[in-house]
Amino acid sequence: MSLGYAPLLGAVLALSLSALGMQTWLAWRRLRRTRQAYDLAMLAAHDGVWEWNPITKELHAGNRLLEILGYREDFLSDTHAWLKLVHPDDLDRYNAAVSAHLKGNTEFFYCEYRVRASDGSFHWIASRGIAVRDRRGRAYQMVGSVTDISERRSYQETMEFLAQHDVLTGLPNRLLLAETLGAAITNADRRRARLAIVFIDLDRFKNINDTLGHRAGDQLLQSVAQRLQGALPAGCTLFRQGGDEFIILMAPVGDLSQAVAAANQLRELITTPFTGAGQTFFTSASIGISLYPDDAADGETLLRNADTAMYEAKSAGGNAIRTHTEQMNERLQARVRLESDLREAVVKNEFSLHFQPQIDLASGRLCGAEALLRWQHDGRMIPPDEFIPVAEDTGLIIPIGDWVAEHAIARIVEWRQRFGEMPPIAINLSPRQFWRPGLARGLLDKMRAAGLPMSALEVEVTESVLLHADTGALNELDSLREAGVRVALDDFGTGYSSLFYLRRLPISVLKIDRSFINDLGNSERSGSDALVQAIIAMAHSLSLKVVAEGIETTGQHEHLGRLGCDVGQGYLFSRPLPAEQFCEQFLVDRSGPPKRNQG
Repeated sequence: MSLGYAPLLGAVLALSLSALGMQTWLAWRRLRRTRQAYDLAMLAAHDGVWEWNPITKELHAGNRLLEILGYREDFLSDTHAWLKLVHPDDLDRYNAAVSAHLKGNTEFFYCEYRVRASDGSFHWIASRGIAVRDRRGRAYQMVGSVTDISERRSYQETMEFLAQHDVLTGLPNRLLLAETLGAAITNADRRRARLAIVFIDLDRFKNINDTLGHRAGDQLLQSVAQRLQGALPAGCTLFRQGGDEFIILMAPVGDLSQAVAAANQLRELITTPFTGAGQTFFTSASIGISLYPDDAADGETLLRNADTAMYEAKSAGGNAIRTHTEQMNERLQARVRLESDLREAVVKNEFSLHFQPQIDLASGRLCGAEALLRWQHDGRMIPPDEFIPVAEDTGLIIPIGDWVAEHAIARIVEWRQRFGEMPPIAINLSPRQFWRPGLARGLLDKMRAAGLPMSALEVEVTESVLLHADTGALNELDSLREAGVRVALDDFGTGYSSLFYLRRLPISVLKIDRSFINDLGNSERSGSDALVQAIIAMAHSLSLKVVAEGIETTGQHEHLGRLGCDVGQGYLFSRPLPAEQFCEQFLVDRSGPPKRNQG
């Protein structure tokens, strides 16, 4: 090569190297801008990046990931350092997700888990990534990103808690009860152990809501929940079934006596007065108990049997404990059949009205009659005390009450056409009927449509209507009395009466319950005489007519006459009679003399 070309070659080489350097520098600038843009994108997305070598276990965490967790320096040199931050409860799930992706079982790596932050708290993160593999499919690199999902998980956990817990008391609800009970039964089967369901229902809780308001009722439920929760025996879990019902799962339990002993302790806790916000609450509980596997082979039946036992306790007057027996199921099935038959009774025309006379004790003449509902089904007469409570509980008393009113009014029309003027006929109104607006208007409309004077009808209400004295019940009774319908207070002395309430009620007649009449004239139980005399005197001071129910003997009749009672009703005069038989014995046509009762 000629020396003359050397400088030229050097210049060309230098220019080439300079151009190459410029390209490298430009490429580096572009890479840097791309990296900065990527970092900014991760920052805007609140994400952090990581890179991991599954062979050497080296780990590189981006600055954003460290910022999310509150760390200033990258101390995560390898896998072991990262695993120390993972929550122990999430570690197995995290390792399984990584392993599945490295083996090629998943297209992407994804896992939600908790990681300890610099302040010691745990953050929920969602980590996602993908492996880079060689020709043989072996992963030699994984890259990915993480997102802080703590806020979402917190909201999700709150929603899950609310789905399985009662909002008012914070107790597990019946949804969680079903899950827990199923697991408890599986465990009991495996260990050949017993478990018990204790079903608790507060007595007369509705009275607190009605008289003190729902806020007071809620406060009582919270207090009961706190007191029970604080005194639960070992192995017990408290649930709120809903309303005023609580359920305790005892798992395991040795035998029935252990469950009964625990239930007794809890019942005593509930009967101890509750105080708060200036109120003192007195309540009690009806408790039913069923045992697994003695009383049931599955959770649903176990709960139902405990519920049945609880209703037996409530039927016994409350503040009682009952354990499930097979006879309870038989009674429950009989009640279900009775309810079904009762729903069809009106359609099948199985009801009838019988009439019991009311006799003026001074003159011995008929002064009224009470219409009493009778039900004949499948050839036998169903006792009223057997079907009336079912009608009350189910609400069937409302259509049945309408039937009674319509047929009683129709009978009054017929008798007045046959016999002219006659004493009023009384029908009974259930407290449940007052729950429906317009009770008085409906009765008055029926009377007007029949062309009857309002004095031809009398209505009888029990003392339980006093529980609704501050609602529309009094207004309904006022409307009836103002229109001319006489109102009688039935079964006086067995419920909630007081002189204060008697003065408020728009009544014209007071009926003394038969339980006060039974012992009249009995020298060994002379207290009844004084009590009945006091009731009569009080009623007369309020200008009320007094009717004594349940008169069965001549001695009772004469004794009541001496005490100044106005009217008598009972078997001494007559049993309740079918309509035609009542006519023959107590009513006369316009041309004939009045007939006298021979019964």
